[in-house]
Amino acid sequence: MKAVFLLLLSVPILGSDGVSVSVEVPGNVSGTVGHSVLLPCTFTFPYTSYTTFEISVIWKVKMFYKGPVLFNSTNRVRSQEAFENVIHTNVNDRYRLAGDPRESNASLELRNATLEDNSQYFCRVEIKRKGLPPYMQETNPGVTLKITGPPTVLNMSIQAINDTQFTLVCLVRGEPPPNIVWIDPQNNSFPVNGSNTPVRRGPGKYQVVGELHGPKLGGNYTCKATNNQGNITHIIYFTGFSEGRVLLKVIIGVLIGSLLSIILIVIALVMWRRKSGSITFNRETKRHKPESTRFHEVKEIKERSIEEMTCAVPESPPEVNNERLFIGCDE
Repeated sequence: MKAVFLLLLSVPILGSDGVSVSVEVPGNVSGTVGHSVLLPCTFTFPYTSYTTFEISVIWKVKMFYKGPVLFNSTNRVRSQEAFENVIHTNVNDRYRLAGDPRESNASLELRNATLEDNSQYFCRVEIKRKGLPPYMQETNPGVTLKITGPPTVLNMSIQAINDTQFTLVCLVRGEPPPNIVWIDPQNNSFPVNGSNTPVRRGPGKYQVVGELHGPKLGGNYTCKATNNQGNITHIIYFTGFSEGRVLLKVIIGVLIGSLLSIILIVIALVMWRRKSGSITFNRETKRHKPESTRFHEVKEIKERSIEEMTCAVPESPPEVNNERLFIGCDE
């Protein structure tokens, strides 16, 4: 936990009896992601040990007086010379009263800090006793919390404009904003934020986007993000333009070859079935093979029919040149 005390603010407010309460906080406090951070706050009041007084400690965020309350507790007497802290508000159970109000300490501990905790915090102290007006004071301005964190790679992708133009993209989050270095498959580093490696703000808070335009080689490309809190690397595989075209040609060749093989198999199967006689035809197209028994039977019937027609003698033979024409046949 780190605390930087740049400015102590104390604006005492006098009560009707001339007694005042003043509250002091540092101007800035720093911390790191994932660790606890202490927000110091001290105050002065002459009667903190009196059991008749109740001391409330209230912490707000973002805006003086009207900001949302993150933590609210009241220190009160539990028994003779014994006190207890009663918690009224503790957002997401992330806060703990780190100081003892009876010792004029209203410091707050914030657990598991994140980059979203970067803001301004206001410490308010209220001292009350039955029958008397309350004594109260809130710091303005408050204490500014600055959280920093090492980079983390959120996503890596490949963007294609057409078949010849590609861009590798690395989305990183961290504070301060990380620098991004690209390393190609041959372990060559590209210049930081060069003409082909621009770095710009990301779509979200504390995000940056690093790009590598026109990668030439196929293989593993490394995105390395670095800031003063640490560094991280992430790898993405790029097939490369020539390798991608070769792969496409291989796929097309395999598909065409498979199609031709299927066609040849179908043709061979049809020819084999036709030759083996397993394929039948309709009556109009059915023919008997010359060497078959049925073929000879049909041929014999046709010849016999022709012979009978030839040997038939009509009742009135025709005359040719006044002579009768007799048609005969040998028995």
